[in-house]
Amino acid sequence: MEEQIHPVPMSMKGKMMVALMVLGLLSMWIFAIYAYLTLPQEVPAHFGFSGEPTRYGDKSTFLILPAAFSIGPAIFLLLAKYRFTLINRHPYLINLPAFFAHISKIPKGRRGLWVNRYFEVMLSLGVVLTFSLLVMEIGIFLGEIYGKLPAWLMPFSLTMLVWLILPFLFYLRKMNLELKEEIKHVSK
Repeated sequence: MEEQIHPVPMSMKGKMMVALMVLGLLSMWIFAIYAYLTLPQEVPAHFGFSGEPTRYGDKSTFLILPAAFSIGPAIFLLLAKYRFTLINRHPYLINLPAFFAHISKIPKGRRGLWVNRYFEVMLSLGVVLTFSLLVMEIGIFLGEIYGKLPAWLMPFSLTMLVWLILPFLFYLRKMNLELKEEIKHVSK
């Protein structure tokens, strides 16, 4: 893309997604601190596929969960914050071929709004990811308390990518069709 897309403030929906993601991250850390303060010194540190503990360790290992789980949501928050810098300076980092093929056909004043719409979808994905990771953290905590992971945790974890990514891809397709429709109206 040769033309710069001018920044447009994030919509209320986008701001709400950011707030929800921050709330989810805070919840992850608060829950981890709560777990650390309430768990015995030695807890299951690893579980097998059966949900049974295979190794025990110090409860401080539970604090690794929010640190690891925070990486994905933090990336989503950074992408949203620097969305126009990424689109304008490093478009190859955001691989949305349909978007880049059509954005130049939209009036300049509307391009920033479309960038925000695409990033709102990414933020929505980030919110679902954040709260899914929080649910996993709770499941692991329950496993540490009861000495066995809950039966729902393994299927939840193994299918997470499918039910997380598929709706995201379908919604991106829907937005691409809306973008093409707007281009049709502009060119008339």
